[in-house]
Amino acid sequence: MATISRRSFIKGSTASLVLLATGFGSKAYFFQTANAETSNTEEWKPAYCPGCHMPICGTQVKVVNGVAVEIKGDPKSPTNKGKLCPRGNSIIGGLYHPYRVKTPLKRTNPEKGLDIDPGWVEITWDEAYAIVAGKLKEARAYDPRSFIYNFGFGNEDSFSRILFDKALGSTTRIGSAGPLCPDHYGSTTCLSTRVERVDLQYCKLILNIGRSIGDEWALAHYSTSDYATAVERGLKVITVNPRKTVAAQNGEWVPIIPGTDIAFCWALVHTIIYEINKYDEKFLKWRTNAPYLIEDKPQVFKGSKVHIEDHFRDEATQKPLVWDESQHKAVPFDSSRGDTYALTGTYTVRGKTVKTAFQLMTEYVKEYTPEWAEKICTVPAAKIREIAKELVDTAQIGATINIEGFEFPLRPVATFPGRGANCNPLNTELYKALYIINELLGCLDVPGGVLGVETGDFHPFMTDKDGMLTPVPWDIFKAQSVGTPTFEFPPNSFDNNCFYPMKLDVEQLTWKTILDPKSYYVPFEAKVLMIHGANNIKSNADPEPVMAAMRRIPFVFDIAVWLDEASQFADVILPEHHALERAAAFNASFICSKGSDDESRGMRAICARKPVVAPAHNTRLAEDICFDLAERVGCLPALNMITNKTFLGMYFLNKPAGLAKEYSLLPIKKYTYEEIIERKLKSLYGPQSGWNDFAECAVKGYKVPTIKGSYNYFYAPENKIRIPLYYTYSGRNINTIMNGLKEHGIKFPGADIEEVARNYAATPLYYEFNTMLPTAEYPFKVFQFKTHFQVNDSSGLVYNPWLREIQHNFDPNILKVLVPYEAGKAMGLNEDDEIVVESQYGHKTQGKVHLSQMIHPQTIGIGGKWGKRGTHIIPFAKEGPNYNVLLNGDERDIGFLMGNLNNSVCVKIYKA
Repeated sequence: MATISRRSFIKGSTASLVLLATGFGSKAYFFQTANAETSNTEEWKPAYCPGCHMPICGTQVKVVNGVAVEIKGDPKSPTNKGKLCPRGNSIIGGLYHPYRVKTPLKRTNPEKGLDIDPGWVEITWDEAYAIVAGKLKEARAYDPRSFIYNFGFGNEDSFSRILFDKALGSTTRIGSAGPLCPDHYGSTTCLSTRVERVDLQYCKLILNIGRSIGDEWALAHYSTSDYATAVERGLKVITVNPRKTVAAQNGEWVPIIPGTDIAFCWALVHTIIYEINKYDEKFLKWRTNAPYLIEDKPQVFKGSKVHIEDHFRDEATQKPLVWDESQHKAVPFDSSRGDTYALTGTYTVRGKTVKTAFQLMTEYVKEYTPEWAEKICTVPAAKIREIAKELVDTAQIGATINIEGFEFPLRPVATFPGRGANCNPLNTELYKALYIINELLGCLDVPGGVLGVETGDFHPFMTDKDGMLTPVPWDIFKAQSVGTPTFEFPPNSFDNNCFYPMKLDVEQLTWKTILDPKSYYVPFEAKVLMIHGANNIKSNADPEPVMAAMRRIPFVFDIAVWLDEASQFADVILPEHHALERAAAFNASFICSKGSDDESRGMRAICARKPVVAPAHNTRLAEDICFDLAERVGCLPALNMITNKTFLGMYFLNKPAGLAKEYSLLPIKKYTYEEIIERKLKSLYGPQSGWNDFAECAVKGYKVPTIKGSYNYFYAPENKIRIPLYYTYSGRNINTIMNGLKEHGIKFPGADIEEVARNYAATPLYYEFNTMLPTAEYPFKVFQFKTHFQVNDSSGLVYNPWLREIQHNFDPNILKVLVPYEAGKAMGLNEDDEIVVESQYGHKTQGKVHLSQMIHPQTIGIGGKWGKRGTHIIPFAKEGPNYNVLLNGDERDIGFLMGNLNNSVCVKIYKA
């Protein structure tokens, strides 16, 4: 085994190609050495772009003599129609990058740290497999739950496509992006869909809160181009954000202190109800649980008055009761359409004092006036009233529109939240407030308003016994809406599921649990960690617990394209193909339904891509690696059976979630990933289908056949479903938690149960959390903003020299710390001064100053993905301040219902 030198590490291993990137262009030119091919073959190959979290853009890759030299958008692709953003154009810049991992590596230095050379030596694949499989067998013999899988968006092509961890018996999956993704809560609960969209064709006003519309995500495909068209057509966007984003520059900017959006939103609710006194009563009566009766039995947790009572029920049928004004009595909710149901009022039923859910909500928000909110969020009370009036006026309450013979309500207005506003301890309250606004306006799942993305036969509406909308059983986000019915103890994994039953991910606490399993009641230790496309040292909060946990786990292996902070702690590196070297498939059914014109409305897409070039190095496909390891460990039959049931999920309602019976994998046979993808294609389209269907274009579209069918209201009109204004599932889950703690005689780990309980309020809630407002010692709130070309690390964007060149040429301040102009001048700061940013937790980062007039005067702004560390990382990736190190990752700063961390804390700045 040869020790890797710096020279051998960075040199290429096939044609020794030297890449010259030319600015913003998509062409790459190569000088070929003597051992390169001398023939002159040229062809364009179909592919789809792996450059972001929405890998749905069709591409064409020009290959000359086996070398990829140019990428362009595929005009045949229904998703991007030939357009391609700089991320997509830059992908070749990662394919032939000298810093790629080129062969299996083994650590020789037992000491692990960010700046400690692991002493990598090259080993063969057989050696690497023998080491990893041996450790997996040991872990499995000890307890299958001791194996942990850490996945992330670092390789969007391949993460979680093959459930290797499930086949091994693991119960813990750590998602590197989970703590910053609580934004599925509102859409899952109120639209039964993973994410929401705005009906850009008819919408006239968007209240955009903490979200980047048309900025960073979908720079090429139609969701952004349609947004631009809608703005040209007259769409107005009001952007509430600490930073003047692109959307804010095209509309109206309302600066706000990060983490205070909830006060602004509850004040809007107050203004609509108490001052304007105009809202969509029909929508509230017919499509929400606003008329449902609730026993007026508040509890006080940590000084906050909350309701966690269930619906008040009929004794005979156990159905929720409503007050029917025509009969002057309580009746089951489904007794009529709802026209005569009381929306407000206090009543006596069976000797109990009950109120409508709407009545309870209005009583809570009575004190949340615009003047109250102004003192917290700094948005002037007059502006809050102005926005509330504009929302109500634009909503056209009562208006209808006929589409293909079907009459819909028309509500051309939408409130549209994003991660920037909801990643804090009150994030679920933000969603409750914004969706209550949308309910007051009646603009959910109707033309002009906020829509779910799944439509048509793929979106069967389901209701629970109370008539409330609930996600379908196979929805991986269902727990965020309904939680779990039982308190599982002792915990079966490191993910704290019994203590956070409605979470998306509580990854930042998973590392703490690994470090101290007894304090979290976990009866086993972690033995093996598998990392794939994840970097929780960089994409998390305080990295110290993560690094400590990785040191504690006896064996760590990483399936990687690049070396990064996480690989600094690995014992073995298994090198993965670059995206252009790998076969891939993607289920874009829930992402693609965002078109706003008749051509793209309701669009879904299936993406399938074969390798466009042969592997440049001694790398392998990640999925094939999983099957190779499964064969060696002895769990290949289990992996094949799981793949049969789950592979790539459900595309269409009448198609299998995995593989059709006739194309299922045999238990003891090992298949290649390309074979499995083709079996999926045949499962979807029949025996005549397969890779040939994607020979001309890697994206195959499927569109809802009618325009009216692109609106979910068409499938569930009037009172066919009801959505929550009062959140009963929250109350049910906290009661399950508290009963479980009492039954087992244990305490909630790391937190006061009353602090936890109030966050499960079914009614509105506000309190000032630990890091909500600047203090005298820490006078700024820091926020992070997405950078245009590096939304995540998919396909190594952070290492890509083409993108870095664009950033330096077109946005020279992108790597700096944004400081408010007036505040910076008052502190004696000048442009490019080196400063320290220190959080209230004592964590620090450092960078050069950019004095900005485009951020809130009490904030500090830092772009994402900078300040990487490691011994084999391309030098320019180490430039800039590291944002996440400022954050805290424990129970002092968490959203207890969703499990999310807080992405904005209080800081002070001073010269370095």
